Amino acid sequence: MNYKISFLITARNESQPVLEATIDGLLETTARHPREIIVIDDGSDVPIAFMHPEMRVIRNEVPIGVSRSRRHAASLASGDVLVWLDAHLTFAPDWFDHMLTHVDSGALLCSAFWDYELSTCHCWGADFLWCGERDYWKGRYPGFELRHRTKFPGTGAVKVPMIVGACYMTLRSSYEEFGGCSPLFRVYGVDEQDLSARAWITGLGVKCVTGAKVGHLSRSAFPYPVNFEHLEFNQLAMVRTIFEEPTVSILEQCFTPLPEVVEQWLDQTDFSTFREKVQSRRRMSDEEFFRRFVPKAPAYRHKSSWNRCKDWIDQWFT
Repeated sequence: MNYKISFLITARNESQPVLEATIDGLLETTARHPREIIVIDDGSDVPIAFMHPEMRVIRNEVPIGVSRSRRHAASLASGDVLVWLDAHLTFAPDWFDHMLTHVDSGALLCSAFWDYELSTCHCWGADFLWCGERDYWKGRYPGFELRHRTKFPGTGAVKVPMIVGACYMTLRSSYEEFGGCSPLFRVYGVDEQDLSARAWITGLGVKCVTGAKVGHLSRSAFPYPVNFEHLEFNQLAMVRTIFEEPTVSILEQCFTPLPEVVEQWLDQTDFSTFREKVQSRRRMSDEEFFRRFVPKAPAYRHKSSWNRCKDWIDQWFT
């Protein structure tokens, strides 16, 4: 099928030469396909000035964050296939052909994660991990972490627990099925965990296209403020929308005591609409999700009547 492709890029305080290089590389490597490029300028201090005839720039005067900017871009897109990209990437000549070959699987796809020079591959997808502690000095906060998969898993599109690498693709129909990018998240963080968990819960799955070579510019600091409270809120937004109520009750205890500002944000947020949408599309139980992907998390384990795993909870909280 001759799909139209929507390339969706979110940028905030991105270097203009780096953004230009990303757009140039994207145009060069996808020239054979019907396409559109939508760039969301998420409240950059200096508005994006770079333009191209095939590039549409939408500016948020006030930043709304990565996830909601990506969701906004998807709502404007007209393509059959949606591709989310960071604004600081490089591309091998055949990266897109590798990705597009597997899009009809319906899965949420990610590319392999290479360095900016395309000389070293850092990982092929990621694993879910669970963190049960809060220590901001050590960069630790409660919730779902990720661990890069650094061993080459084989050719083609390989099932992985989690996307990673700043280049994701899926059919529009799949995007709508798993609920899209979260409309609840704050500035940054937990997008990969959240999208991947919902792709699995709704039965679509996640795959890494190992031959798709996309490079990512590493940097020592964000070009805009990111704080741990935003990350913790996003973790709890993920928990409250994806999992069943007994699981939510168990996981939320690991976040106690909450930072005061996170409590305020939670009190001000209505999770019910998005939660209902996600739950209505559920194809995988919590028990199966945790058994397959996060067996060390303090969640329900399946017993004949979905009772609490009392022994585990006693061990966790004593």
